[in-house]
Amino acid sequence: MELYDLGSSTGPLKKVHSWIQEAKNAGAALPHAMNLASVDSDGTPSSRMVLLKSLSNKGLVFFTDYESKKGQEINGNKRVAVNFWWARTDKQIRIEGLCYKVSKRESDEYFQLRPRGSQISALTSKQSKVIKTYNSLVNKAKKIELEYEGEKLKRPSRWGGFLLQPNRIEFWTNQMNRLHRREEYFLEDNDNFQGKTWEKVILSP
Repeated sequence: MELYDLGSSTGPLKKVHSWIQEAKNAGAALPHAMNLASVDSDGTPSSRMVLLKSLSNKGLVFFTDYESKKGQEINGNKRVAVNFWWARTDKQIRIEGLCYKVSKRESDEYFQLRPRGSQISALTSKQSKVIKTYNSLVNKAKKIELEYEGEKLKRPSRWGGFLLQPNRIEFWTNQMNRLHRREEYFLEDNDNFQGKTWEKVILSP
């Protein structure tokens, strides 16, 4: 994971960074893995694990196929929620906010940083679409690998990043007798993320 410089920030995003680093230092597997929940046009929720790729004062960035189930759901309703949980530290973070596509340039730059095998997979797989057999997918990847051998691969337009701009962040710490500690930060104006002052409250477990 690529963690951007959060500068002198002391807000909740700085704390998100700190807790991820704490989990990493404690030996948690994939400390930047997060559960992403979105809803479809009928309001039916779905969730899946994705990897946080960058964190800055602008928010959290992850990458996906824009035409996948989650991509289409986010395009239809930008309100999402994510959840981090680490058994090694007995902590979790819940985040709610709005998702926006990152620039084409940012998606292009990150695509070129990916291992070549991951680039080929992005070109091969139209995420969430029905396929005849798994072997047909593998064979398609091998064909693309041979076809573009020695060439620089270009990002498919359907693949790119989303920026999650949070408006609510909760930090949960396990405590004895289930009297867990819950600290919530929130913004009153959900549509104007940057430059806003976070409010903080303590929640009963």
